[in-house]
Amino acid sequence: MMHGGVKWTNGKPSTVKDYSVNLNPLGVPKFIQELIEDAVKMRVYEFYPDDYRELRRKIAEVYDVDEELVGVFNGASEAISLLNRGYFVPEPNYQEYPRASVYLAEEAQTFNFPLYGDKVIASHPNNPTGAPLLKEEVISFLQERKELVIDQSFADISPVESFVKLVKEFPNLLIVSSFTKSFSIPGLRLGFTLGSASSSLEKRSIPWRVNSIAYYVFVNLDVRETRNFFYRSKEEVNKRLSSLERIRGVHFYNSYAPYVLAESFLSAEKLNEKLLELGYQVRNCSNFVGLRATHFRFSLKSGVNELLRAIGRILDSSRE
Repeated sequence: MMHGGVKWTNGKPSTVKDYSVNLNPLGVPKFIQELIEDAVKMRVYEFYPDDYRELRRKIAEVYDVDEELVGVFNGASEAISLLNRGYFVPEPNYQEYPRASVYLAEEAQTFNFPLYGDKVIASHPNNPTGAPLLKEEVISFLQERKELVIDQSFADISPVESFVKLVKEFPNLLIVSSFTKSFSIPGLRLGFTLGSASSSLEKRSIPWRVNSIAYYVFVNLDVRETRNFFYRSKEEVNKRLSSLERIRGVHFYNSYAPYVLAESFLSAEKLNEKLLELGYQVRNCSNFVGLRATHFRFSLKSGVNELLRAIGRILDSSRE
């Protein structure tokens, strides 16, 4: 299955400027870097983590939910892999969701993702389009006692309204999320769920699924510092979305996420070939259901307008 990310070479990360992976444009915060350094200095990798009780408590405090509603996993992807089958998925959407049936969202300047069926899983904001779910539709769906899983892996750093507060009221809602994207640390895995189904989901998982370094870093988070960082991240994403340079020959869809879906007249595969010659990579979105071979996605990491200018030059030369 194709995902974003540049392949490592000779056991080391690539030097390509990778805009295919969606991470916090602010990068890794200093307090996370310091906690990682502390963990290594203390050699916590020589110890097994505990039963994750303190970690659940910390996550519950960050999101102001009951500790009993929290489950911890080796990334959001592990939590998703443990879900029951039988979900309806509006497309395009994250490709790891368990699908029993799919239906297409309404393609518009801002994609519209209605909720159909009795069991739905969807991302908010959507990956890859950056479109949000509508609060009124989410509440209406839950009031009908239908099962809903919302992947909020990007919501902490996106200008969207979180649905976390609804898990107290609706036992048929499960939120899946991750600190990977929010803190820009894809190599330090921690995913979690918020909702009544968290405990049963954890029982299907393996022990020691969160390693000792990740455990140390996240169990020692300062709650106020974390919330402040999320707030600043949302502001930065808004700022970067509003300051994107518009390139002739590229259609940009409205986004409420730290990434943008776009389309040009070149296939995304051909565009990436040209970009790699210049040291860049974007996400080829041709394998998302409902999107075309000409769709691509790029993150808002530093230098994004330089990337867009490079795309503009490639398109200009392709017209000649």
